[in-house]
Amino acid sequence: MANLTTMRAENIAFDAEWQTRCELAALYRIMDIYAMTDLSNQAVGARVKDEPDHYLIHPYGIFFEEIRASDFIKIDGKGNPVDRVIPSVATAAVNPINDGVKNLSNWIFGSRPEVNFFIHAHCEDVMAVSSTESGLLPLSQAAVYLMHLTTYIDYEFFEDDVFAEKFKKTLGNHDIIISHNHGYYALGRTAAEVFFRAYFLRQACSVQLKVMYTGDKMRLMDPERVARYQEQMYSSEHYNYDGSTEWQSLLRKLDRQCPDYKT
Repeated sequence: MANLTTMRAENIAFDAEWQTRCELAALYRIMDIYAMTDLSNQAVGARVKDEPDHYLIHPYGIFFEEIRASDFIKIDGKGNPVDRVIPSVATAAVNPINDGVKNLSNWIFGSRPEVNFFIHAHCEDVMAVSSTESGLLPLSQAAVYLMHLTTYIDYEFFEDDVFAEKFKKTLGNHDIIISHNHGYYALGRTAAEVFFRAYFLRQACSVQLKVMYTGDKMRLMDPERVARYQEQMYSSEHYNYDGSTEWQSLLRKLDRQCPDYKT
């Protein structure tokens, strides 16, 4: 009986991990479909369901369009590989451990127990806005969704202990960090939520750049209006501001276009 109980527990744990793997692979493929990738750079990480101190990261060198659920490397809270995964895409360019992603998993998941997914990306529109003094401005509905979640950090190439402490302190309770001259970090409780935030951050920055390009005086929403709109949005009974309204449709899109993401 003890053996049966152990086997059942192991099967439940495996099913929970596999669910996380499929959700994470879906995020990678969706970001590729919506042109939100940067070759094999950037990072999307996940906390393993029912294993709060274990995370999934992608093998460095694999394109987002190639990643499958079985490709991810499982690491512990110290960044040590828990299992050895052989990527489905055999290439000499693949480096099993991406130190940058390992660090981010430690900093983000270790600091924010409610966060289960993060995206670090170098979207050009966000990079452009991150390189302005004004940062993200209240010019669009997408900006209103996100401005109260957003903070900023100076870009550093070397991620030493000093930067790690600065990152965690800056993160605080924010769900988006815009890295000046670099890109962004988006956090979410679910895969749907983190994609929602990343997608509309890009849209907000794209709108802002187009408005700036006109050379006309910008029509900014004042703080009172922004606060009122945010309250109305997040109390709405007709739409979900966590990505759940669209998530199942996105998964159906993947099932039609690239069902191998779940393998």
